[in-house]
Amino acid sequence: MIEELQSLVNREVQVASLLETICGTLVSVEGAAVTIRTSEIFGYESGSYAIIQLRYISYIRLL
Repeated sequence: MIEELQSLVNREVQVASLLETICGTLVSVEGAAVTIRTSEIFGYESGSYAIIQLRYISYIRLL
């Protein structure tokens, strides 16, 4: 699964976790987490980063 996610780096994605749905640019995929540069999400300033553990992600899709 990591290889598939790495092919999405630098693309606009939507990530749904157990607590929230975040849209932004996928910056990196590491062993246990993804990092997303967010845009216009409540609680995150534009250009802030969200790190989400893979085990909490319900889905990731391209926008």
